[in-house]
Amino acid sequence: MKITKTQKKELADTLGKEFSAKDSFIATFSGMKFKDANGLRENLRPTKSRFKVVRSTIVEHALVAAKLKAGDANIAKGPTAVVMLEDSNEITRVAKELMAFAKTNPGVKWKGGFYEKNWLSPDDILKLSKIGSKTELLSQLAGMLYTNIAQIRYILEALKEQKEKAEVK
Repeated sequence: MKITKTQKKELADTLGKEFSAKDSFIATFSGMKFKDANGLRENLRPTKSRFKVVRSTIVEHALVAAKLKAGDANIAKGPTAVVMLEDSNEITRVAKELMAFAKTNPGVKWKGGFYEKNWLSPDDILKLSKIGSKTELLSQLAGMLYTNIAQIRYILEALKEQKEKAEVK
């Protein structure tokens, strides 16, 4: 389908506003099948993130419009796909999905992304995919705090019993 220059400009402006407001990941792909792309969309749905294929020139113009500096000059060369995150708390969960998808679809290369307008390299995305989500990390912290409080309580009760025994004698 042929798109006019005006339509391309409008699409780039819209995408630029999204880049400014949301965290994102950018990939290049070759040989990705439609059903695979739909599978990724389905996997991302619980995180409220969207996967879409976008013309590379539109991505380039959108990044300029959003005043974002990519660490890779070739970020939008070749067939380009973008994942937009609606909830920045889900960034690690989305990174896990993207890395898992790249393993089963070797033609997909995650080139980088932006978190709070800061550039994320492919290595950063890989690191993000290996840590737990914010909810998981908070749960682990709560568990550790509970364990420590329970230990302190046990020690205080033992000291109280010891003191009571000493007073009785």
